[in-house]
Amino acid sequence: MRLFVALEVGAEVQSAAARAIDELRRRVERSAPHARVTWVKPHHLHCTVRFIGEVEPALVERIATALAPPLGTSAFDLTVRGTGTFPPRRPPRVIWAGIAEGIQPLHAIEREVRTRLEPVLTASDERDYSPHLTLGRVKNPAGLRPASLLEGLEDMEFGSVKVRAVTLFESRLSSAGPTYVALGRTSLASSS
Repeated sequence: MRLFVALEVGAEVQSAAARAIDELRRRVERSAPHARVTWVKPHHLHCTVRFIGEVEPALVERIATALAPPLGTSAFDLTVRGTGTFPPRRPPRVIWAGIAEGIQPLHAIEREVRTRLEPVLTASDERDYSPHLTLGRVKNPAGLRPASLLEGLEDMEFGSVKVRAVTLFESRLSSAGPTYVALGRTSLASSS
């Protein structure tokens, strides 16, 4: 099973992201018609806290148990603003929406989730945590230039959401794209 822990971003952010994705798709078609980008469906948008990856089904219950107690971080507002690419100044592999407010609580949540999962999982990817919402994955950049792609969208407002929990998801892959299934939610310290 392919698992990850994420924050759900709500309808307001998803709706704004759908508009941004439509505009970005038009720009790609116009400026780099041979580029191949897989766009994220707006209802799949989330802010990943921890990518777990492939695990044996028998391990899922241990992961869910490790994540079950409320997290130490209080409920907070997450504001999504701006766009960018990874890597920033080379042909892009990921097109993203940025996190403008809520970075510190996000980092605290990521540290606590990572600490809870360490006894359960083998060593995992230890890249620096860079919270964002993936809008599209670039399969072939074919002339796609980040500066022209994102022009005027660098400070786009996507909206805010009150974060009260994190969700353990299973990602089921198919030829039609991924399906995300919520396996459990972990409340934050104060979810009011």
